[in-house]
Amino acid sequence: MIFDPNQKEFNNDYQQTVWQYGIQIVPLEVSLTGVEDEETRKGCTQIYNCVMEILTDMYNNSGEHTEHPTYYFGHNAFMKLSLFGGDMYIKWNDKSSGVLQKLSKYGFVYDDATKTLSNTIYPLFCKYYTQFIELYKKRKQNMGDWVKRLDFRLFAKRIILTFDDLLRPLADKERAYFLELREYAISKGMKEEKAETNFFRYTYNKNRSLVLQTTPINVTIPYGLSHGKESSFERFLDIAEKQPDADVLVKYILGNLKFCDGCAANVASRAKEKEKKKCGYYSVNIRDKKRLSCSASSITTHQYSKPRSINDDDISLLKRMVDIRITQIDNS
Repeated sequence: MIFDPNQKEFNNDYQQTVWQYGIQIVPLEVSLTGVEDEETRKGCTQIYNCVMEILTDMYNNSGEHTEHPTYYFGHNAFMKLSLFGGDMYIKWNDKSSGVLQKLSKYGFVYDDATKTLSNTIYPLFCKYYTQFIELYKKRKQNMGDWVKRLDFRLFAKRIILTFDDLLRPLADKERAYFLELREYAISKGMKEEKAETNFFRYTYNKNRSLVLQTTPINVTIPYGLSHGKESSFERFLDIAEKQPDADVLVKYILGNLKFCDGCAANVASRAKEKEKKKCGYYSVNIRDKKRLSCSASSITTHQYSKPRSINDDDISLLKRMVDIRITQIDNS
């Protein structure tokens, strides 16, 4: 099954969850680029076919599954732990035994005597999935991201990311938005940094000025300067106030300022609502409206507690935010 980023309708929430995972997977014709060893290519192909078989089954038979795909294939997931230690890392209870039983239909067998996992249908899976996971340490890449996407370019001598890698999980309209913002930023003199598979950064005079991110979709305009964090926002807002469309710009800034969500103070205790506190980095005033701003110092389309989609109005106003950011840096 090939997961279509343009799909809009799902039979249930679980199908959508599996789809959201599936659209991030890199096609073999891309991920095997630069992988020269023939057995390695076969091993990677077996990993891809096995994972896609499991995801397709999860999508088509959602009533038989409850686990998120990352439970199997994510960072510190069942597959990794069973390959890297078996009894050492996995507590064999009803849940883990049930998962192993489900995986048996895809050829997985766990040997209690040797504490090893193997696969009778995809015999190269375990050998190369183990190598795949170990490679992130040697290549210093984000393991969860590359492994989750089945991006086997980690096996290649050289990893080259392109803007197409960023666009892959996006629907056609979202791709058009990202391309438009990218072209606009570059036309204004920004330089593109290929940061990671899920975000590209753009700098202006060595200052980060635009970040395009997927999973989740987010566009960010940083306003911080290398000196005077407290004064950075005031400078950004002052430029906006002097524009002929100031009312529209300030309203957008007010609605999309990255606010403090208590994340820094409560990473370890998010479930305990009564213990949540604001980190209290600093407050800003926008036309007599006070906001507690996040230390990330940015205008963003994605707040932790208020995710949303971007639209045509966002794109036109984000371009204006780019204009203001450039003026802010030129005047600093």
